[in-house]
Amino acid sequence: MSAHLTKDEIPKALAQGEGQFREFKSAWNRASDPPKKLKWKNLRDKIADVVAAFANADGGLLFVGVEDDGRPSGHSYDDDAVQGLLAVPENRLRPEVRCRTGRVAVDGKEVLVFEVPQSIEAIMVVADGFPFRVGAQILREPQELINQRKQALRVVGYEQRFRAEATLDVLDLELAQRFLDRTPVGERPVEEALEYYGLIEKHLGQWKISNAGLLLFARRPALKWHPRAGVRVFRVAGTERLHGRRRNVTQAGRADPPLVLALEESRALAGAQVRQGERLKGLYFEGVPEYPEFAWQEALVNAIAHRDYEVTSRETEVWFYDDRVEISNPGDLIAPVTLERLREGGPAHGTRNPMLVRVLADIGAMRDEGEGIARVFDEMADRRLPHPEIECEGSLFTIRLFGEGTRSE
Repeated sequence: MSAHLTKDEIPKALAQGEGQFREFKSAWNRASDPPKKLKWKNLRDKIADVVAAFANADGGLLFVGVEDDGRPSGHSYDDDAVQGLLAVPENRLRPEVRCRTGRVAVDGKEVLVFEVPQSIEAIMVVADGFPFRVGAQILREPQELINQRKQALRVVGYEQRFRAEATLDVLDLELAQRFLDRTPVGERPVEEALEYYGLIEKHLGQWKISNAGLLLFARRPALKWHPRAGVRVFRVAGTERLHGRRRNVTQAGRADPPLVLALEESRALAGAQVRQGERLKGLYFEGVPEYPEFAWQEALVNAIAHRDYEVTSRETEVWFYDDRVEISNPGDLIAPVTLERLREGGPAHGTRNPMLVRVLADIGAMRDEGEGIARVFDEMADRRLPHPEIECEGSLFTIRLFGEGTRSE
C-alpha cells in the first residue's frame, strides 16, 4: 500500500467490519463494571499476535482502541506506554515486522493504527508460536507450513508483476473510480487509490501497471493482457457430456475481463441457468432455485479470485448439468489450505492473489471472512441437498453442487 489511511478514511475502514484484512482490539476490560483499561502486557501480547497473523497471511490493518462493532473507544495509556505498543512489531516478533503505525483521533478517541505488510517468511511471536489469519480468526500453524506458502512469494507472483508495455491509459479509470469509490480510499484521486492497493506504481515519473491492475480494470477489449482471464458458462443436456453427432453441450455465454465486470456478467450468465422449482410450504407452493443462491455465487467468486492467472490456456468454467453444477478454475490449492480442511467445513484461507482478493473484498464483491466454502456446505445442508464435492486434479480445482428438483416440507 502506498500511504497511510487518513483520519477521514479510517471510519470507512471501521465500517467494513472485521475480516481477513481488518482487526479491532479494545484497550478496555469490558468484564469489569465500569470497564478498566487492559493491562499493558495483555494488550501488547494481543497486538503481537494479530500483527504476526496478518504478516503470515496477506497483511492487513489492526486498529487498537476500537470495539468489536467498529466503535472507537480509545485508551488511557501515557505516551511512553503507547510508544511501547507501537514498537511491538519490532520488539516482540522474530523476525521483526516493519509496520506503518500511527495515532489518530476518531470521534474524539485516540486509535492506534498498524498497517501490516505481508511477510516473505514465517513470523513468530516470541515464545508463542506462529499465528495465521483466517477470516476474522487467528489460528496456530506450523512454521514449515507457513514457509511452504512463503516460498512461492519469493518469486514475484503473476498479479504483482508490472507490464513494461502497459501505460496508465490502458486502464479504464472511470470504471476503476466507480468501484474504488466503495473502498475507504474512494475519495482519493483514482491514481492514488490504485497506488494504495499496489495496482500501479510510480517509477522515474511514470506509472507502472501491475497485472492485478490490468486484470481488474483494463479497458475492453482486455484479452490482449490475458487471453483466458474470463469465465465461460455451459449447459449440458443430460448428466454427462457427449461428443460428435451426439454432442449435447451449449455455451451459454462468456464474460471477459476486466474482472470487476466479468464478476457481474458471469453471475448473470450463471444465474440464468439456475432452474426454478417449487416446494410445498404449509398449504402453498413457493418457488425455489435448484441451488442456494449463496452457494453457487460464492463458489463462482472464489474461482475467479483464487485461480492461477499464470495459466493462460483456459478460463474459469461453469458447467450446468441436469443434476449438478461444476465450477472449475486452474490452480492448485495454496498452503495451508487442504482438501481435507475444505471438506470438513472448517475455516480456511490461502490465496496466490492477495492483491486481487484485497480489492474485491474492499469493493464488496466477495467476503473476506475465510468461511466462504464452509458456508457453501452449510447452505446446501440447510436445503437438505447432497454434500458438495471438492477435488483438485491436474492443477484444476473443482467444486460440484448437486440439486434435487422439487422438495416438499
